[in-house]
Amino acid sequence: MKIDEMMLSEAGKRELGGNLQAGCTATVALITPNEIYCCNAGDSRTVLSKGKQAVDLSVDHKPDDAEEHRRIVAANGFVEDSRVNGMLALSRALGDFEYKNNRSLKAKDQAVTAFPDVKCVQITQDTEFILLACDGIWDVMTSQVGINFIHKNVYNDNFPVESKKRTIQQLVKGVEAIMDECCAKDLTSCGGLGCDNMTVILVEIRNQQ
Repeated sequence: MKIDEMMLSEAGKRELGGNLQAGCTATVALITPNEIYCCNAGDSRTVLSKGKQAVDLSVDHKPDDAEEHRRIVAANGFVEDSRVNGMLALSRALGDFEYKNNRSLKAKDQAVTAFPDVKCVQITQDTEFILLACDGIWDVMTSQVGINFIHKNVYNDNFPVESKKRTIQQLVKGVEAIMDECCAKDLTSCGGLGCDNMTVILVEIRNQQ
C-alpha cells in the first residue's frame, strides 16, 4: 500500500511522529532528447520558454479553481477565504494527511490529493529553458515576467545562439537574481508578497534538433 493512497494506519501515524499537517508541493520535469514531461501536484509551477514566450507546463492547484472546488466539496470539505476548510491555500499536495481522511473515497478524490497532472511537449528549435519555482515566486511574477527576467539577466536577450550558452555559475547567478527581485524590500508592509519561502530551478535545454 502506498503511503498516500488512503488514511494512514495508527502505526503509520506513529512513524510520522503524529504530524499529519506537514505537506509539500511537487512540480517535476523529465527531459528526454525529444520531449519534456511535467508532473505537478500543488501550486508550484513549471514554465517553458519557447521563442521567448512563456508556456505553462503545469496548472496551479488552488481551492478556488472550479474543478478543484467540486472535488473538495464532494469529499465533504469546504472552501473559505480561498483555503481548503479555511486552512490550506492549495488543493493538491504530498502529505497533509488530515485532509485525506475520507475512507469511502479513492486517493485522487480526497479533499486534498497528491494525484498529479501530467503534460508532455515536444522539444523544438525554439525550445530554450524551463523555470520551476514555488508560489513564493509566482505570487510576485507572472509566468511571462519570469521568463522575460531570465532572458534579460541570464541570456542578454540573445538566446538560443550557441555561443550564448551559459555556465553553471551564470545560471546560478540568474536564479539568485530572480529570488532577489521577488523578495519584499520592506517586510513591514509587503502584505505577504515577497515574504513567502522561495525555491527556483533553471534548466537550460541543450537543443539536439
